Amino acid sequence: MLRGTEEAGGRPAAIAGAPAAKERTDRLWRRATEVAMIATAMVAVGVSLVVARPVLVPIVAAVIIGSVIGPAIEAMGRRGIPTPVGSIFLVALMVAGIYGLAVMLATPLAEWTARGPEIGGILQDRFASFQPMMRSIASFVESIESLGRVAEPPMKVAIADSRMLESALGLVTPVIGQFILFVGSLLFFLAGRIQIKRRVVQAMGPRTTRLAALRVFREIEERLGAYLVTATFINIGLGIATGFVTWGLGLPNPPLWGALACLLNYIPYVGPAVMTMILALAGIVTFPTVVHGLLPAAAFLTITSVEGQLLTPLIVGRRVSLNPFAVFLSMALWTWLWGPAGTFLSVPLLIAAMALMDSAFAKRRPQLPG
Repeated sequence: MLRGTEEAGGRPAAIAGAPAAKERTDRLWRRATEVAMIATAMVAVGVSLVVARPVLVPIVAAVIIGSVIGPAIEAMGRRGIPTPVGSIFLVALMVAGIYGLAVMLATPLAEWTARGPEIGGILQDRFASFQPMMRSIASFVESIESLGRVAEPPMKVAIADSRMLESALGLVTPVIGQFILFVGSLLFFLAGRIQIKRRVVQAMGPRTTRLAALRVFREIEERLGAYLVTATFINIGLGIATGFVTWGLGLPNPPLWGALACLLNYIPYVGPAVMTMILALAGIVTFPTVVHGLLPAAAFLTITSVEGQLLTPLIVGRRVSLNPFAVFLSMALWTWLWGPAGTFLSVPLLIAAMALMDSAFAKRRPQLPG
């Protein structure tokens, strides 16, 4: 009798537990499905960013720069200058500045490029004492590679001038096309920037959402402007200091090194390191001894260390606080997706994302005037 009662009492418990187990299983499958959908969407977005890189990079750069100089267009409009006229004027001024910089640097770059074989010979002479060690390392690596390599007949490589010309044209033509797309995108974005913001805000639902959208737009523009404008002045100062230092040390073409230092300093960490290596090679090639040749690189490293550790954090850090690890991850991600152009755009994109997140998750949000 007791056994029958236990069986009778156990069956309802088992029957009651079955729906709960089924519900847990269904919930687990739903979560797994959501995770799979999110992962698939992320992969699809990443592939789209890589495939559409030639189009997206100039457009994104135009939107970032347009967001920075957009307030200047509004200020010109308040003084009676039509928005299209102000947009054309600023874009033409920017294009003229880029063209002037390219013309100024074309001659020294051509000179250093033409000295390629000579520079290679000079570097061999400077590092002649290291050649035995390098030969030993090279022979060791070659012996390891030869163990798993089947002997192949030597191949004759002939480089024709027509092939070199085709390669040069294949490299220059996309750059020109992307620059034209950048200029056109910047011009039309500046001309229609206010209308774009108005339509995006009007597409929002309640009034609080519209106010939040306006706050996000304003915060992104303010942070981008604070960073890019301040960084531009700092980089120009760094370029001028680099030019004077290289001139004082006797390194040829000081304007070239100053311009390169200014441009490369837009890339945190990597840019100054690359510029230091360039100055080290140029100094070693120019001066008679290795120690003397390393002086320009050492001087630039001192200047950029003072700028990066003291000046930039003191000025930029008050308005835009950037986590070094977040900057590194952003640079790694966008360089992987968009190459060198992504490296230049990584910090502005990170600043825009941080402004969006801060506005979306802020606990206390200031109310805009109605």
